[in-house]
Amino acid sequence: MDAQLIRRARELAGESQTAFGARFGVDQGTVSRWETDGPPTRGAARIMLSREVEAILATHKGRAS
Repeated sequence: MDAQLIRRARELAGESQTAFGARFGVDQGTVSRWETDGPPTRGAARIMLSREVEAILATHKGRAS
């Protein structure tokens, strides 16, 4: 998972950075950082983000590229 994949998943979900961040209890600035610098490197936030991104991409299979 990288910054571009996070952004693509958010866009496929049709959510703003603020709305996407609400899924994880973080603010818009954190989502912006994920989309620029990449995901958290460890911990629960990385696990939750990874699972959510995978689920969104699976739902929109074929449109994720």
